[in-house]
Amino acid sequence: MTYREHKGKLVPTYSSNNANYNTNPLDKKTAKDYFEALYEKSLKPSSYYNICFLGWVNPKTFQPIEEVEELNKGMDYQFEKNKLYAHLGDKLVKELKEYKCFIAGGTITSLFCNREINDIDVYFRDEESLIQFIEDSWSSGWVITNTKKATLVKFQGKDVQLIHFDYFKNAQEIFDTFDFTVCMGAFDFADEKFYLHNDFLKHNSQRILIFNKNTSYPIVSLLRVQKYKDKGYTISKPEMLRIVMTCMKLNITTLSELKEQIGGMYGVNYDRLFEGESEDFSLENAIDKIENLSLDDDYFKAPEFMEFEDAEEIIDEIRKQPIKFFKINDVYYRIRTNGTIKKSNNKPKNGIEIDAGNKLSNMKLYKFVKNENNTYRSYYDSKFEYKIGEIAIPQNRSYGTPLLYFNELKEINESPFNSRKDKALLEVEFEVDDFYSKDGSQITLKKCKVIREVPKEEYQQYLDDEQEDDDPFA
Repeated sequence: MTYREHKGKLVPTYSSNNANYNTNPLDKKTAKDYFEALYEKSLKPSSYYNICFLGWVNPKTFQPIEEVEELNKGMDYQFEKNKLYAHLGDKLVKELKEYKCFIAGGTITSLFCNREINDIDVYFRDEESLIQFIEDSWSSGWVITNTKKATLVKFQGKDVQLIHFDYFKNAQEIFDTFDFTVCMGAFDFADEKFYLHNDFLKHNSQRILIFNKNTSYPIVSLLRVQKYKDKGYTISKPEMLRIVMTCMKLNITTLSELKEQIGGMYGVNYDRLFEGESEDFSLENAIDKIENLSLDDDYFKAPEFMEFEDAEEIIDEIRKQPIKFFKINDVYYRIRTNGTIKKSNNKPKNGIEIDAGNKLSNMKLYKFVKNENNTYRSYYDSKFEYKIGEIAIPQNRSYGTPLLYFNELKEINESPFNSRKDKALLEVEFEVDDFYSKDGSQITLKKCKVIREVPKEEYQQYLDDEQEDDDPFA
């Protein structure tokens, strides 16, 4: 290779005589040789090569390509992380961290391609985390759509889709279900790191679609091609053929299998076309029915919000594992995934009933009281004193049943006295017959025995640093 002087510097001189068009850049051992070979290849007459450089090279040392790739993998993408957190907001970030969720797909693609983020797809490691996320975030909120695959909710004005067709231990397991490499990006809130498919940046920069034949829903992938074309992406004929041939492998023989493949898409769910249909299935009839989809009154309408009275309604539809519950004083209580109990409006559809005594006999409850030189007084009634080792019995009152009020340890943050500076947390035990009820996070007892004052280090983790009363779905 020859060099010439240009603006006081020596630069390579290329011509049709010295350019080696057949050189394979990937055969080169250093980044310097790689880029020089790539440039020579681009000089080929009628060249159609689209060259983009993803990564960086130290011009002084010219690291081998492998070293450059490792450096790129090690990037922490702090700018993108800050931008993601700013978009999500503190409350949602806090929830996602607590349950070690993933955000993957379109959100990450939009983030790295500097496009507007339109939706947020949240993936979970297990069913328990999903259920707990819904229970803890719920406050008579609005649900946009709820299908067997996902639940779309409004979270502080943002569309958040909670994915539950499956659960994932790591980002790679999520990528294995995705259809195109351009959406194979994820952020793991467990370690607060981005995970990108090896070709994620490259294929997004080139705006090309490369299909994953192992995707869960190839029919949906076929429909998504147009969505990506509208964003400037292209797909080759061989890749398009791969999608079609993957769809051919589905061997759909029942109505439920068809609904599984096409349900929950684009405003009107395609599977709603077959509501009320018998299980007698004909693929030809299904094709004819889809023909008139665009004539459906709801086709061009945005999905309407669905109001649920309680999170139980959604959880019962989502939950695959049966929930344990018990009945006491003619009221049903569910045992939540975090071990706390919750009053149920009715008997759970998918549940296992246990004896109330099995749950309540060893339960400990907690109460914040005013500590006056190791004298523990009620905040509500300063004359009422709790004494360690003694039975506490509520005072008679002119109306209603006299009761004592407590919380479970994991719910002490719901206590109205959790921010008092002079507070102490007492632990109590009780007989099953003295359990009266639980409403919200508040448990009422007829009497109890005071066991001890709980050291702060045992309960501090259950208190929020910031007292947040806003409904996250508002």
